[in-house]
Amino acid sequence: MARALYIHWPFCAKKCPYCDFNSHVRDGVDVAAWEAALIADLRAEAAVAGGMALTSIFFGGGTPSLMPPALVAALLTEAERLWGFVPEIEITLEANPSSVEAGNFAALASAGINRVSLGVQSLDDAELRFLGRLHGAKEALAALDTAQQHFKRVSFDLIYALPGHTPELWHDRLTRELSFGTGHL
Repeated sequence: MARALYIHWPFCAKKCPYCDFNSHVRDGVDVAAWEAALIADLRAEAAVAGGMALTSIFFGGGTPSLMPPALVAALLTEAERLWGFVPEIEITLEANPSSVEAGNFAALASAGINRVSLGVQSLDDAELRFLGRLHGAKEALAALDTAQQHFKRVSFDLIYALPGHTPELWHDRLTRELSFGTGHL
């Protein structure tokens, strides 16, 4: 019986060179077709793994913060109908710290997301360019601030052991980044 649910959105604005996940760049996405397919999948999963209320839902990818908030809401409505939610359910969505995605944070929170996980990866612009990221450090910090305004829980990811990293540099960066008050890093 399922207690947690993972929903995969395989689309990204750009494929990062280090990413091994099932993710793809497309000019457009047929959202209605994806909604129908995802809801059909939820129903099939509930038929074999239903019966207990969900404690956790995780939207991963790809870049699920690129999903239309109305699609997120529709999937959450269907998941709650199929399984039910425990009162303290954690509903997480992965996001990149771009201004476009941060602009959707209020709507995603209204759709039911209560935790966001930001793919910051680094707060050093040269490292971000090396990693092929679309955002810079300033944009990442702004997105982190926006996320903390809209979500009860916020975490962010970092990549370590990049060329030039030393244990001392990593210690200094972690000390700084732990000061942002996210509660999870």
